[in-house]
Amino acid sequence: MEVNQRQIKLPRTPAIWLAIGLWIATIISHIANGYFQGMLDTIPDSFKLCFFVVLLVTVVDRVERVRAVIIIMVASAVIMTFHCLMQQRLGYGFAGQPPLLRYRPLIDQWQVQSQFFGIFSDPNDVGQWFAATFPLVFAIPRRLNPVSLMICGVVAWYLFLGLDATHSRGAQIAFAAMLATLVFLKLPTRWFPYVMILGLGGVLVLCALKGGGLLDASAQERVVYWGMANREFKHHPVFGIGYNMFWVVTGGRHAAHNAFVSCYTEVGLFGYWFWFGLLQLAVIGAWRTRMALKKVRTGPQAYLKRVAGLGLASLVGFAVGGYFLSRAFVFPLFFLVGLLNTFPLIASKMLPEDHPPLIEARKDVFGIGTVTSLFSVLYVYWTILILNKAFYG
Repeated sequence: MEVNQRQIKLPRTPAIWLAIGLWIATIISHIANGYFQGMLDTIPDSFKLCFFVVLLVTVVDRVERVRAVIIIMVASAVIMTFHCLMQQRLGYGFAGQPPLLRYRPLIDQWQVQSQFFGIFSDPNDVGQWFAATFPLVFAIPRRLNPVSLMICGVVAWYLFLGLDATHSRGAQIAFAAMLATLVFLKLPTRWFPYVMILGLGGVLVLCALKGGGLLDASAQERVVYWGMANREFKHHPVFGIGYNMFWVVTGGRHAAHNAFVSCYTEVGLFGYWFWFGLLQLAVIGAWRTRMALKKVRTGPQAYLKRVAGLGLASLVGFAVGGYFLSRAFVFPLFFLVGLLNTFPLIASKMLPEDHPPLIEARKDVFGIGTVTSLFSVLYVYWTILILNKAFYG
């Protein structure tokens, strides 16, 4: 309606075309394998995910709407936390839903894991969402003062209790990555890319030295499935085995529990380029927004700079957690990607007219995006080889 009334217009950003391209790539993944029914099922399913990116990038065109979206995200997490804590204390949550009871061989204990409904019916997904929304709590106040900071701290602690109620190891890793990103953001802005590179190198070292001793049998089983997925990927490198077809790898018994592996296995390098491009563009956009607003002069500029840093920590935490427990095509990830891709568009309206564009399609998508997407596949492949080596020698 706003587009028709010319109140807003489609922004010029590669994120829209990457989202459309990803939708087409999910359809092609089945066409390439001659699976007609899979193609029909994929058209509406993946469209909803990609549409939300286009929708957010289009309508979230000012800081007030950024704040409104964040309030909705945090409110959802608060409601889910109340449900999770009910399960821990009463043994049931909303509608009488009970928690899960799982045995943890690594610590030789039974644990009560809180869960929610729908797309958050798995404790891992719930905990990952809590880790992602934790920093966004501090993006709700327009200005941080002692009172608002104290209120945000109480809400953030409440969300942490919800995360702890899930007993999700992957969510704990996501939370740690989110906190580490917040710490890194306190360093000079230009250092951030180099710190991230050092972090990736540190993960490889941890996989080699501690991987076999820190994960239990269920986690080790996931690593085996990742190796099997890599074998399938080598047979279908371009278009993958088909959107939502990871069950072929595991025989229908388990999910991927790795967003990156499931993505390039299902939709191949072609679809993965669009998926990873959206993720990378969101990170680059948030980082450059903070750099461009280094010398803020107005309240909206200061707010957007703060939100860009908090949103960056949120997405990094979610992505790191996605390596251990998530899937590639989930709504929370696309919500975060869509939100962060609005930051450079809003910031460009606050900058002088002669300021260079914050996002350049040729360099950031076709140049850096292509190199980093290929490198990420190799990186994930290497970590899986190292983890299998650590487990089985």
